[in-house]
Amino acid sequence: MSERLVPAPKLIWQNDHYTVLLDATLGIVWNVRSGRPFASLEELEAVKAALCHCLDGLGRSRYALLVDVRAAPGRNDPSFEAAMDRIRPRWLRGFRRVGVLVQSVVGAMQIQRYARQDGIERLVTADESALLRYLTEEG
Repeated sequence: MSERLVPAPKLIWQNDHYTVLLDATLGIVWNVRSGRPFASLEELEAVKAALCHCLDGLGRSRYALLVDVRAAPGRNDPSFEAAMDRIRPRWLRGFRRVGVLVQSVVGAMQIQRYARQDGIERLVTADESALLRYLTEEG
């Protein structure tokens, strides 16, 4: 019996801060954050605008979104928080489901606070298998 080959996720877009992968088989768009810090709020906003433009071109409603922030440098200063408050809804809205893969309890608490503020439901976990199950469930 031959082994079924599952295609690897396809690289859609990449810069110094994010990699966007599309797994059409699972119906998941991956946003993988690098460990490189943003040099300025202007850079943060420009990168997120380009990321959102990329996601818009994919047809958000067809996919679940998996955001992997395990490598992201921690940051919660007031100017960063204000910028992210403006950016997050545009970034996360429109997907079938949203899941965030975190490394730490502190990271999970920050993302859960964002979810309450945004009103966008998402699963936040350090368990990649559980996140993939959640993102591929029907309904």
